[in-house]
Amino acid sequence: MEEMPDPDVTGRRPPSSGSGSVTVVGTAHVSHDSVDEVRQTIAERQPDIVAVELDEGRYKQLRGETPDDITSSDLLEGNTVYQLLAYWLLSYVQMRLGEQFDIEPGADMRAAIESAEELGVGVALVDRDIQTTIQRFWKRLTFREKGKLIVGLVLGLAGIGFGEEDYATIDPDEMTDTDVVTAMMEEFRHFSPGGAEALIDERDAYIAHNLVALRDQGYDVVAVVGAGHQAGIERYLEHPASLPPMSGLVGATKRRFSWYRAIGYGIAVAYLVFFFLIAMAGVRDGFLLRLFLAWFLFNGFFAFTLAKVAGARWTSAGVGGAVAWLTSLNPLLAPGWFAGYVELRYRPVNVEDIGLMNEIMSDEQLSLRELLDDMLEIPLFRLIAIVALTNVGSMIATFLFPFTILPWLAADVGGISGVGERLIEGARTSAELIIGVFR
Repeated sequence: MEEMPDPDVTGRRPPSSGSGSVTVVGTAHVSHDSVDEVRQTIAERQPDIVAVELDEGRYKQLRGETPDDITSSDLLEGNTVYQLLAYWLLSYVQMRLGEQFDIEPGADMRAAIESAEELGVGVALVDRDIQTTIQRFWKRLTFREKGKLIVGLVLGLAGIGFGEEDYATIDPDEMTDTDVVTAMMEEFRHFSPGGAEALIDERDAYIAHNLVALRDQGYDVVAVVGAGHQAGIERYLEHPASLPPMSGLVGATKRRFSWYRAIGYGIAVAYLVFFFLIAMAGVRDGFLLRLFLAWFLFNGFFAFTLAKVAGARWTSAGVGGAVAWLTSLNPLLAPGWFAGYVELRYRPVNVEDIGLMNEIMSDEQLSLRELLDDMLEIPLFRLIAIVALTNVGSMIATFLFPFTILPWLAADVGGISGVGERLIEGARTSAELIIGVFR
């Protein structure tokens, strides 16, 4: 077993003398009996540390603190997707559980934290960051599964019967296996059974790693976790050598093959080869310059126009349109990121807006036009719309260009057949250069 980093503990006091211990309390996160069990166990054991199945983000949320703002760096680094998806999924499941059972998930964790504070002992946050969990889960989904998941979320929030059968048979007094995160995984298990199961098992190992580290430091710990995690965690505590390496439980998972991504790279490579061969053919009369200007303007027009439709500022839409020609040739970039980056300079966004989005989408009295108008008043939704539609505009231009603009420009070089001849000539010239280098 590899050396563990020090778990995140607030209000830590020195460990008791002797070797440490861990008492695991498995709770039903929606049960009032669990709250009493948590308080009683902590009072009886008098631990040095109370460990809870939370990460820092959910700990803050449980204590009523505002979630972090989405920053420009988050957007460009690609973290925003997982940040938004994490909070949206959590918000969705909390809303569904609350509507079905008239309960507030997390009462047992709140009771554990309050009991620790009353005793003056530390609180350890031993669960994996929710964004990491969502990221690893998301990357294991196929393109089709991702589409089904998003459609299901939208339909569920709009009250169109998504997953009603899953909740209809659940008795809150029999819910012995889930915190909100695991409930979320169970809710979407049918989309990707292997992915959800693996991520639940991963969290067992991650939590056990942190508890073993505290025990090895000599602390007596009471760990409050969902009952569904208890058996797996206790098994690892009894046999810590069986724990998988921590490095395999954090960070991004290995990216699986994606036809969607492969097609995107293929289109980008095809365009790059096209421009390169046209240049190597030595075309005259400014054809190459006109071709580039048409590519620039065509991509820019669609990206700019759809960004404005989404409500982007002129500067944001302008930046998205200006870079669209380049991002179409580079699958690692997207014009929407740049438009969103500029938009965030003027319009601060907080993931707490997701709660407002859920409320609006669950209002069955609103027409589609009213729904969209109300949603666009929420900064977060407007940002999502700007990023998405700017990217869609560039994609539309990329697909339409060879069928609309290229034939029109090709008239200067003998039509499409003339372009084909230039490509063959460019390939021949390139081959001659390469052969000449190796002679």
